[in-house]
Amino acid sequence: MTIRSLDELMPTVNFASRATTSADSMWGRRVIPDNQLFYVVSGYAELSVGGKTYEVRNGECVHYGPECPHELFAAERTDYYSIHFHWRHESTAPVHPGLSIRYAGREAPDGQPVHPAPVIPPYGPAALPTHFTVSGLEPIMTRIVKEYELEQPGYGAALRGLMTQALTHVFRQLLNVRAASTAGSKIEPAIAAMQEQPGRNWTVAELAATCGYHPIHFSKLFKEEIGLLPKQYVIGERIKQAKRALLQGEKIESLAERLGFTSIHYFSHQFKKLTGLTPTEFRMQGKDA
Repeated sequence: MTIRSLDELMPTVNFASRATTSADSMWGRRVIPDNQLFYVVSGYAELSVGGKTYEVRNGECVHYGPECPHELFAAERTDYYSIHFHWRHESTAPVHPGLSIRYAGREAPDGQPVHPAPVIPPYGPAALPTHFTVSGLEPIMTRIVKEYELEQPGYGAALRGLMTQALTHVFRQLLNVRAASTAGSKIEPAIAAMQEQPGRNWTVAELAATCGYHPIHFSKLFKEEIGLLPKQYVIGERIKQAKRALLQGEKIESLAERLGFTSIHYFSHQFKKLTGLTPTEFRMQGKDA
C-alpha cells in the first residue's frame, strides 16, 4: 500500500525479535508477505536483492518489502533485530509471516525493492533506501520486541505506536543526513540566504545569483537536491519561524507581515497546509501543552 505522508502511517507489527545467529547462517532465497527491518547490533550480514549485495554492519539496517525475492546471509556471528510489519493496516493484530513466506529455489534473487517515499512537510518526499545507517533505534526496537513477546492487553495498539515512533525516527535521521549533505552542496549560499532572511520576497534570479548560476540551471539543481521548489522551501522556513513566534505571543497580523506573506489569509492557508492547524489553533494547543 502506498504511503503518501507520515500522517498516513498505521503500521502493524507482525513479528519482532532480537537474536544471535552463528557464522555462515543463511535465511534462504525467499519472498516475504510483508515488510522487514533487519538491524545489525554487532557482527556482519549481507543482503542480496535487486541484483545488488549490501553489507550490513554494526548500527546499519536494511529494509525490503513483499513480493521482492532476496537472500540474507550472516557471514559471522551476528546479533540483530528483525521486525516484520505492514506500513498501513486496519487491524493492529499481528499476523506471523512464517506460513506465507515463499522460497525461491536456487536461482539468483531478482525483482527490485520498493522505496517508500512519504512527503514530510516542509521538506518534501523522503525515500527509505534499502540500506541505511541509523543511531538511537535500538531502545525503540527493544521495546517493540518486549511488547510483542509479552502480549499484554492492548499490545497490538502499543506496537502500532512504537512502530510509528521507530519509522518516524528513521525518516528524521534520513532528513538530517540530507540536510547535512546540502551543507557542501552547489546551492548552499541560497539555502543560507533563505534561512537568514525568510521574510524577504526572494526571486529565483536573486537566489541563483548568490550561487553564480543561471536561474533555470539553479531551479533544476535546487529541485534535485532538496526535492522542493525554492518558493516551497522558503515558505517552509517561514512557517518554522512562525511556530516559534506564535508560542512566544507575537500577534498574527505582525507575524504575517514580518515573514513576507501578502495577507493574513495567505499566511493562515500556508500554515494550515503544512501543519494541519490554523495559527490560532496552533497557539492554543501550545498553551494547553
